[in-house]
Amino acid sequence: MPKNKNKGPKMTTVTTKSGEQLKVFEDLNDFETYIKNETEDNEFDNVHCHLKYYPPFVLHDARDDPEKIKDTANSHSKKFVRHLHQHVEKHLLKDIKMALDQPDLKFKNKSKQETFEKIVWNYDDETELNDKRFKVTVEVTCNHDGAMVDVDYKTAPVTNNSTTESNEQMI
Repeated sequence: MPKNKNKGPKMTTVTTKSGEQLKVFEDLNDFETYIKNETEDNEFDNVHCHLKYYPPFVLHDARDDPEKIKDTANSHSKKFVRHLHQHVEKHLLKDIKMALDQPDLKFKNKSKQETFEKIVWNYDDETELNDKRFKVTVEVTCNHDGAMVDVDYKTAPVTNNSTTESNEQMI
């Protein structure tokens, strides 16, 4: 009888210099499963995790062999950047919304920083689940020296609703 026990998402826990426990993932599915599990456990409003992975379109082009990934798949390639941006907006953010059980989350606060070394997209928004108001922040980084993408995912409780309440009163 084979031992095929599902031990949950595969991750590494790293302690930062500030003492924070950071969960690090190398697989997109494990990352999404972790977020979904935290949401189901009602522990979704104070999470910080990091994902380092090759986007699916890169692996598809390389026939699922990281050794065959082209050197041109990086932040200097307009095609790579365009495909990565589409992947992030159409798949990654959508999958995060579904894992959080928040299909209407808009990530309306978006920004992009571009330097010679990297491109960084930032997405954040506030939402509420199980009477807990929290902020979701997703930072996606691609670098000039390879196709590996970094995703920094954070949620934090929103303790002061005054800006949200005043906006709702104005409507």
